Amino acid sequence: MSDVKMSVEGGSQTLSRGLVALAMIGESRSPLTVADLAEGLGIHRSMANRLVRTFEQHGFAARTSSGHLVLGPRLVALARGVSRDLQATAAPELAAVADELDMTAFLVVYDGEAAVTLSNAEPRLASTTVAQRPGSRHSIDKGAPGRVIRSQLHPDLHPPRRFEHSRDEVLPGVSSIAVPLRLPQGEPAAIAVLYLPRPLDQEHVAEVLIAAAKRIGAALR
Repeated sequence: MSDVKMSVEGGSQTLSRGLVALAMIGESRSPLTVADLAEGLGIHRSMANRLVRTFEQHGFAARTSSGHLVLGPRLVALARGVSRDLQATAAPELAAVADELDMTAFLVVYDGEAAVTLSNAEPRLASTTVAQRPGSRHSIDKGAPGRVIRSQLHPDLHPPRRFEHSRDEVLPGVSSIAVPLRLPQGEPAAIAVLYLPRPLDQEHVAEVLIAAAKRIGAALR
């Protein structure tokens, strides 16, 4: 079940509940039913059912033949539009980084609560790679890209570093190196690589990532 919390301070409780419901549907690790949604929101099932019917009317959610809830085509289309320019700009840079370093490269953004993998690229000639699924989320207190984003959000508490390194923090037996990505509107982001631990020059990996991050940022301006 999602751990998204409702915040209605100075806002609309109905809208807040609806947004939390959509987040639960989209982020749940297992399919939700209306009853699951009602339980997670702490509301009566009839109210949850009305929420879902409203989502269905506007194309934001749908029910499968088994009664499980999924995000609707309209919401998926909106999500694609928000990040389209960033993903398109980053894609060739991530591919180049992946091939040069022989590691999985990926782009991470902040969704207001967690570090989220937006897109990735795997080296074309590698026999073994470490997968990083787009849409995966983790705390900004864990993992190299999470800490890079945290330092952008709270520089006074967590002074930015040139790069961050982590091992066994998000994926067991996997290491990561990440650097900041400066986006035009100031949104916190990072680009990073994943690899199975081995002797390597972390400074060189960071240099490759920093150069790629600069090119992505410049292309978006």
